[in-house]
Amino acid sequence: MADQKIRVDILGNAKGLNRSLKTASRSLKTFGDQTKAIGNALKTRVTLPLALAGGAAIKSAVDFQKSMTQIKTLVGIAGDEVDKMGLSVRKMAADTGISSKAAADALFFITSAGLRGSDALSVLEQATKASAVGLGETAVVADLATSALNAYGVENLNAEQATDILTGAVREGKLSADSLAMSMGKVLPFASQLGIQFNEVGAAFAAMSRTGTDAATASTQIKGIMTALLNPTKQAEKQLEDLGLTSSGLRMQLREEGLLATLQTLTDRFGDNEEAAGNVFGNVRALAGVLDLMGSNLESTRKIFANMNQTSGITAKAFSTLERDSAFKLEKSLNNLKSTFTTVGASFFFF
Repeated sequence: MADQKIRVDILGNAKGLNRSLKTASRSLKTFGDQTKAIGNALKTRVTLPLALAGGAAIKSAVDFQKSMTQIKTLVGIAGDEVDKMGLSVRKMAADTGISSKAAADALFFITSAGLRGSDALSVLEQATKASAVGLGETAVVADLATSALNAYGVENLNAEQATDILTGAVREGKLSADSLAMSMGKVLPFASQLGIQFNEVGAAFAAMSRTGTDAATASTQIKGIMTALLNPTKQAEKQLEDLGLTSSGLRMQLREEGLLATLQTLTDRFGDNEEAAGNVFGNVRALAGVLDLMGSNLESTRKIFANMNQTSGITAKAFSTLERDSAFKLEKSLNNLKSTFTTVGASFFFF
């Protein structure tokens, strides 16, 4: 009887032990699954992002270095000078929310145009700010600004003035920086030779765009007007004489009083005499440009020319306003992170 009782208790406890072991097994399996899940989560949320960040850092550095290397190899600036400029490029990019590669690409255009040292960096600084406020791609703005500086000379027009005028032209008209970059440069050599100020060139483009004239057509018309005044035909000289004018006198007025005042003198003398206007501006497109500026749109043209005389500091003011915008602050923070990636990635090149 005692033996039987002992046997029954052992078997009964074995069943309980079995249930306990099964429960423990399930718990261990659950624990194992949870541990595995944690490991996978760590791999996905920590290891993978770190790997991606490292890849992004290297790519940013490679892209930046490639653009800076072009300045060394294609422009021909000494390597140590380019490396010094690289520090300024990264800082400007971080300050304006522009990618370091975009800033480096813009510097390539600037240095390719012949600008060096502080002049080149000054243009880049203004171009990055103008791009940040929405004027256009940094390289496009830089390309157009350098065209203006080369046409007028850095002693007569600085980077800030040039960029302010471009900002003003886009603001006053229906133009994009891209379209201006492809068109305005064609007339700048004629304008500078005639003594027509850069702000007046910008005003003419803006005024014409208000009537639906695209930048390319405006460029052809403005160039035609300037060519007629710079190298008038014999027929034009005779017609001007009949009107009591001379081409040399008109060129002097251009330098002293400006483009709008000179065109006003001509249209006053023409009156309703369309033949006289056609004789002076033999090119049909040049005449169309004069009519566009001085026709029924004259009051708007005058207002635009007046506003374009007051562009000083507008890019800096617009950028100062932008800096207070919460969206820009976020974008700038993200760009600073990208800039850090570039710096971190660059360190791999030294190992």
